Amino acid sequence: MPLACTSQNCDANECVELTDREALVCDAICASREPISFTRLKEFTNLHQEILSRIVYRLGVHGLVRKVDGKYQGICCPQLVDSELFIAG
Repeated sequence: MPLACTSQNCDANECVELTDREALVCDAICASREPISFTRLKEFTNLHQEILSRIVYRLGVHGLVRKVDGKYQGICCPQLVDSELFIAG
């Protein structure tokens, strides 16, 4: 599973392990230059709204996503580093 980290040199205890679906949502949010609506995110990821809602909530709890004016924005956007998801801060 990919890891979402806040720095390149984080250890495993500082990283959040993401499922494939969570990584997909994180990628979709960060691919959008502007905050993305829930509806657009649902269309982009093709996930059921209840699943997507839980994923966005979890990403928010871990500080990877925030809600801005009713839309979602990545606080840090991912890059692959050594086959792990690295969140550049």
